[in-house]
Amino acid sequence: MKFSRTARLPAALLLGVLLRVPGTLAPAGEEPAPETPHPGDVVRPELKLERTLFSPTQPIRVRFLLFNAGGAAVEVPVPGGNGQQPDSVNLPTSLIFGTSEQPALVLQYEQERPTPIDPPETTPSEAAPAVLRLAPHAGVGAEIELTEVHRPLRYSGRYRLQWQPLGSRGPTASVVFRVEPRKDAVMVSDYGKITFSLFYDKAPRNVENFLELVRERFYDGKTIHRLIPGFVIQGGSPDGSPTGIRPDGKLVPAEFHPAPFELGTLAMARKPSDPDSASCQFFITLARLPELDGKYTVIGQASDEESLRTLQRISELPTDANGRPLRPLVIRFFTLVDAPEARSRPASGSD
Repeated sequence: MKFSRTARLPAALLLGVLLRVPGTLAPAGEEPAPETPHPGDVVRPELKLERTLFSPTQPIRVRFLLFNAGGAAVEVPVPGGNGQQPDSVNLPTSLIFGTSEQPALVLQYEQERPTPIDPPETTPSEAAPAVLRLAPHAGVGAEIELTEVHRPLRYSGRYRLQWQPLGSRGPTASVVFRVEPRKDAVMVSDYGKITFSLFYDKAPRNVENFLELVRERFYDGKTIHRLIPGFVIQGGSPDGSPTGIRPDGKLVPAEFHPAPFELGTLAMARKPSDPDSASCQFFITLARLPELDGKYTVIGQASDEESLRTLQRISELPTDANGRPLRPLVIRFFTLVDAPEARSRPASGSD
């Protein structure tokens, strides 16, 4: 997705335009133009996030898009528009935030009542059209750094952002995300526990998928079904088979990065023929394995002495000829704890 040059708005707003056809004005003709459809019938709002998990200190950038899915030009009224044409075609601020009488952008924290997000202060003389005219199959977009316009986003928890720019008759777009201090993941078995530092920034979507499964207690009671000394242990299959995936069928695209496979590296398993087939199975390496570098998504690393001792005890367990432990090797549970860097910071919401 590409956005055009920045408009004259506060630093919190980075605006741009997406067009599939040249221009946004329908060509004028001598014959009367066909009746313009109501924008709520053909214009679709969309919200996009690059990730859905953020630490309290991270920026939260949200992309907004209004797209005309119809075959004719459509006019979208702009609340508070003064009829002045801006230097470039952009998504007006009032279509993002709405007005005090009819808010367009609201945020819900956990189970609390949704609250409107107030727009940033703008210059009174700012140019704004009275209507935004979109050509067929054309769109106009913007990007906002949400924490700059809504300070309470520093609080940990689950948020739902909803956008209804066309009023009560128009459709609504929404996204859900979490804000929380960084976590370490701890796997507990009968042979001890293993604590992993998670690579939030290097593999955000795979880490989010793993954290989701841990929170749902998906891994509790699952088994390590593969153990090859000097190579890996593998587990997390819902049925204990090498092909098991999440019950909902969700797959996560690969996020390969330069972190090496060392003793205690945590990575997502996948099909050999499909890099984008990570689901719920994971493996932990039992040695330095350069042949795996860059071929699987690494999501964490265990390096403390207790974790390495546990890995050593597990690696010495007897297996059959296929590498399956002779006695069930059960994951008692996974749990999440604040990472050391999160524990050293002030609590969320404090300055």
